[in-house]
Amino acid sequence: MAEDDIKKRKQVRLLVKKEVVINDAVKGYALDISEGGMFIYTHIPFPKDKLLDLSFRLAEGDIPMNVQGTVRLVQEGVGVGVVFSNISQVNGEKIKRFIEENLDAHPLGLEAAALDARKKILIVDDSATARTIYKNKLALMGFVIREASGGTEAIKALGKERLDLIILDMQMEDMDGVKLLQLLRTNEEWKQIKVIVLSGRLTPQDAERVSAFSVSDILPKMTTTPNKLAERAKQILEE
Repeated sequence: MAEDDIKKRKQVRLLVKKEVVINDAVKGYALDISEGGMFIYTHIPFPKDKLLDLSFRLAEGDIPMNVQGTVRLVQEGVGVGVVFSNISQVNGEKIKRFIEENLDAHPLGLEAAALDARKKILIVDDSATARTIYKNKLALMGFVIREASGGTEAIKALGKERLDLIILDMQMEDMDGVKLLQLLRTNEEWKQIKVIVLSGRLTPQDAERVSAFSVSDILPKMTTTPNKLAERAKQILEE
């Protein structure tokens, strides 16, 4: 990565939710912004190093700001991180002032506001389609989403970073959900992670076994919409 790109990635990122129009055609949402770039939630798989025309308002009523951004980070099914390219001094100053004004308003000060406080959620499901459907809604609500197709991948994800919530399907090929719950609750680092069980087939006996692991909720996959799951996840993480 170029030295300028590294410098820009180290800049303070302000968490936002701003509508962004890409190439005068595609609507996305900026989930964070720095003086050097932004992360944009979008279903369109723009490739790395693609130059994009971006249009967005920093505040309601503002004239749209038109800048170019080069894709430097791609998270499939979630969005892209872009570094601003050829940004004018005027627009650069506007972005800088917007960030500073909002950081100053943070009750814990600049240092606390600079931290990425977004909650991290791991979706464990052997269906890629199911993961994508739920991931898109959760990401739009501002959560950082990780994925695992089974218990083995879930354990690897747990070893990489601190997670706040796991959305767990019980039927998986390599390791069933009960076994993963056992591992979670017997590990000192993981036992406090909140869990939502989301399952297509769960007998009353299975539900009783699962409840013994102090899960936050048990939801039927057939009747749980992405909106319902996202709202329940938000409630649990705010408790």
